[in-house]
Amino acid sequence: MKPLALSSSLLAIVGSVVSLTLPATAINAAYFGKTTQSLSLPITQGQELRLAEILLPRGKWIVNYSATAINFGANDTMRCYVRARETGQILSEHVAVVGTQQGASLASTISGVTVANLNEPTTMLLVCNHDNTGKTPIIDAGAEIAAY
Repeated sequence: MKPLALSSSLLAIVGSVVSLTLPATAINAAYFGKTTQSLSLPITQGQELRLAEILLPRGKWIVNYSATAINFGANDTMRCYVRARETGQILSEHVAVVGTQQGASLASTISGVTVANLNEPTTMLLVCNHDNTGKTPIIDAGAEIAAY
């Protein structure tokens, strides 16, 4: 008798939690850009490498991006971000240290997500750069930016 009472109590709890879940909302539109080959960053520190871009109409958007940095040389700090081409505003930036020395990974995926409220159509750029001059890291194929 006790197992039955316990299982019915658990079902009641699960039922009450499930009923609190809001219904799913359909995505009206989605935009996506992706690289198809590996790309080397510029030799000079701080110079941007544009990986992909998407043109978004006005409105409120969730923008998501990712890029995998690989470095077979000395440690270097990689920075990837989403920047609005028209205004130059950086919406989201993340970093990783990549390299063959202690304290770094040979490869690291840099990703982020942000919300953009756009008053006019805007081109969102997925961009990466690095902090050191010299042997350059690469961005593996498959870097992507999406908005929905």
